Amino acid sequence: MDLSLIRSVLYVPGDSARKLARAGQIPADALIVDWEDAVAEPCKADARAVTARAFPSLAGRGRPVLLRVNTSGSEWVARDCAAASTISPDGIVVPKCETEEEVRRILSRLPADIPILPLLESPLGVQNAPAIAACSERVVALMFGAEDYSAATRIQRSPGEPELVFARGQVVNAARAYGREVFDSPLMQFRDAEAVQEAAGRGRRAGFTGQAAIHPSQVPLINQAYQPSDGEVAAARSVLRRFREHGGGVYSVGGALEDYPAVREARAVLERARIAE
Repeated sequence: MDLSLIRSVLYVPGDSARKLARAGQIPADALIVDWEDAVAEPCKADARAVTARAFPSLAGRGRPVLLRVNTSGSEWVARDCAAASTISPDGIVVPKCETEEEVRRILSRLPADIPILPLLESPLGVQNAPAIAACSERVVALMFGAEDYSAATRIQRSPGEPELVFARGQVVNAARAYGREVFDSPLMQFRDAEAVQEAAGRGRRAGFTGQAAIHPSQVPLINQAYQPSDGEVAAARSVLRRFREHGGGVYSVGGALEDYPAVREARAVLERARIAE
C-alpha cells in the first residue's frame, strides 16, 4: 500500500450502511471506516457487522480503505481486531496512541500483513512520536489529532493555529525521520470552505502528506490544496531542464543555488501531478 500520494482521507461512521454506500462515490484518496468516536457505545457491535457487509464494495475501488478501531485499552479492541482480521483492511488506525507498547499490543492482535497508522492525540503521544514511528516497519504512517491534543494541553487556538506548530512539526519530523507518511488532523468547521482550504494549505506547507476529512464537502478542497498547481508543475519542469542543461551538480539561478534536493522535490511534484490527473 503506497500512501505517499494520498491527499485526502475521509472518515466514515462504521455503523451507517447509508454513509458507507455513499462513501464509494466520494473522491477521497482513502477512507477510514470509524469504529471509535463516530460510533456510540451501544452500537459498537453493529458497526463491526455493518462494516463487514459493506467492505467488499468499498475495497474494490482501487484506493486504501482503513479501519479505526477503539483504543488499545478499551473493552472493544479485542473484538475489533478479530473482526478486522476477517475483513482485511488496508491498514488499522490506532486512536489516542501514546506509546510504542500500545502499537505492539495492537500488532500482536492482527495478521502480519496488516499495517497500522498510529493517531497521536495527546501530549505524551506527540512526545513519543519518534519512538512510535520507529518501533515497527508495519507502522506506515502517523496521524495527528488536533482536537484531543488541544484539549489535553489547554491550548486555545487562534486563526492560523500557531499554537499547534510545535506539535505538528514534532509529528511530521518523526514520520519523515523514519520514512513514514503523515496526515494532518481534520478541520471541524466543515461548512467553512475558506477555512478548510487554508488549513489544508498550511498542512501541505508543514510537510504533511495529506489531511483527514470529516465531511464529504471537505474532500475536493483538500485534494486541490495538496495537488501541485500549474505554476508548481511549470517550475518543477524548469528545475529539471536546468539540471539537465548543467549536467547535474550545483548551479546558480537568479542569485540562488539549485542542487539535488531541488531536483528530488521537482520530480516528486511532477509525480503527484501525474497521479492527480
